[in-house]
Amino acid sequence: MGDYDRDALNNARMATFDRSPSSDAAKAWIGAIQALTLAYEAKKHPRKRARRRADHLSFSEAVGAFAADLLRHSANEESRGFMHRSADREELTSTLVSSDNFEKLVKYWTELSLMEMTGYIDARDDFEGARVPFYRRARRFRATRFFLDLATDHGVEPQTVKNHFEVSQRHANVVQVRAAKGADQSNAGRGKLIKQNVDRYRGECDRVRHLNQLIANHEYNLSDTPIVRRVFNCGDRRGFDFNLGGRFYGASDDNWMDMPKAQRARIRIDGEETTEIDVRASHLSILYSILGKSPDRTTDPYSIEGIHREVVKKVIVTAIGSGKLPSRWPKGFKEEFEVQHGWAPQKRHKMKDITEAILKKHPVLLELKKGELDWANLQFEEAECFFTAMMSMHNEDQVPSLPIHDSLIVRVRDAGYAANCLRDAYEKRLGFRPHVDIPGVEFAYLVA
Repeated sequence: MGDYDRDALNNARMATFDRSPSSDAAKAWIGAIQALTLAYEAKKHPRKRARRRADHLSFSEAVGAFAADLLRHSANEESRGFMHRSADREELTSTLVSSDNFEKLVKYWTELSLMEMTGYIDARDDFEGARVPFYRRARRFRATRFFLDLATDHGVEPQTVKNHFEVSQRHANVVQVRAAKGADQSNAGRGKLIKQNVDRYRGECDRVRHLNQLIANHEYNLSDTPIVRRVFNCGDRRGFDFNLGGRFYGASDDNWMDMPKAQRARIRIDGEETTEIDVRASHLSILYSILGKSPDRTTDPYSIEGIHREVVKKVIVTAIGSGKLPSRWPKGFKEEFEVQHGWAPQKRHKMKDITEAILKKHPVLLELKKGELDWANLQFEEAECFFTAMMSMHNEDQVPSLPIHDSLIVRVRDAGYAANCLRDAYEKRLGFRPHVDIPGVEFAYLVA
């Protein structure tokens, strides 16, 4: 790995390879890089036969997409300009850079000193707040000063990539289907990509592309126009029919989901202040609904006398994620809790006592069954409700929103309306109106 800072390498973001030059300046810059690359290939790695027209076009698209990502990621100070991308053939299929062109550009550009590359490392990424393995042994790539100076000479800078390149919706990979991986949802999104070529998949892509078009109709103080991707999980589970997982993830460069909450609070939509509204105990409430039961809606679902609310919530979330109640403290929770609250939860509570108290309040948790009724089923129902609410808001009143799993970022003035749209969506699909928390609005549990 050389002398590179491991923390910086772990902060590298994934290259999307989905941008094409749109401005005259960008086209001239990419043309110069391509000419340099082809001249080097002819001299050092001559081909036996000339590229066909289609192959030449593919190579040109790859040069543009790869260069755009190198340039935009060079502005990532936390990673010191590094980005990463798996060389997996299937993963690259839905991008503008084929695996063959990827290998060639990596070789040529490192030899030309346009790009530097690390050795293989264990890459890591955030997934729902936990640091988990992502692309194992993924290389890191970074633009060199020569590369950046060439861009500057053509009037293209890292901070202005979005002004010179456009995202190809066809290659934005807006819907993914992944195989099951691991024991719970903490790494489910990282299962192997399963290639799709069925009408249902194309229909899902159309739905998400339409949502992205509606989102793009508004202005955001982000460095890139927001794009969402939908990820279906457990695609190798028996009976899978685009009905497992299905959550939305940020697919654009300036990913609002990766931001700390305090930073997200500074997001502006159409120049207006925003807020986050979220559905309280969404998965737990959906579990009750699927089983044809109803929880006590007069009390906080995470409130149990004598046990800290955060402890109760964490144990319930862990149970849903793994398909069964835990017998041990969730990894890292004890340490994080003690830092935040100044006392160790394990010194006041035994896990056995906590799970017994939780089951007394929520016996439905006993009906969880990994692979049959677990987080993947609940996530799908939740995502469908959020999809319905977002589309309703956009289509009926042109009200924009950005999803964050079980919450929405909306303009402050739209918070009440958005909350009602979420309640309506849950009621129509699942038969109940959930509690939606709105910052600044005091919530009281009332008899429905």
